[in-house]
Amino acid sequence: MAVLINKKLVSNDKNSADNSDLFRALYEASMDAIMTLEPPTWRFTAGNPATIKMFRVKDEKQFISLGPGDLSPEKQLDGQLSSAKAKKMIMEAMKNGNKTFEWTHKRYQGENFPAIVVLTKVEVNGKEFLQATVKDISELKKAEEILKERAAELEKMNKLMIGRELKMVELKEKIMMLEKKNNK
Repeated sequence: MAVLINKKLVSNDKNSADNSDLFRALYEASMDAIMTLEPPTWRFTAGNPATIKMFRVKDEKQFISLGPGDLSPEKQLDGQLSSAKAKKMIMEAMKNGNKTFEWTHKRYQGENFPAIVVLTKVEVNGKEFLQATVKDISELKKAEEILKERAAELEKMNKLMIGRELKMVELKEKIMMLEKKNNK
């Protein structure tokens, strides 16, 4: 099988030199932030254009001068220190081969944002490292909040409607009782 990228035919042959072109194109074109981290420091060693844009750094050189702690608030939403929790997630990914989790990231010198992080253990020429894929889920979280608010509004209206309906039933019963009294 072959894939056409930028009008160039790229083979899926593992020995093909064009394979590196394919993977480079996929890496560069991804809308998700893709980066690598390496032991023992676990600082970033590469980041695609989506990474540079997501974290609002100047370029890849600036990005690889940073580590996960530089792009996270002091604490995560569960109250854990980001530094301690990041180490835990990294170690789990290295042990199990991957780890997916929700994380609060921080744009470089900017605001926090919610993200889904997928850490994948990779081995190349006997060297182990992690590939991290990060997806900003800010819009999803906003939509969830709107849905929660709307559900609460609907629940409140439903209770009002049920309360109103019960009052109507009660009034009808009183009217019927009065009519029976008057007809006697």
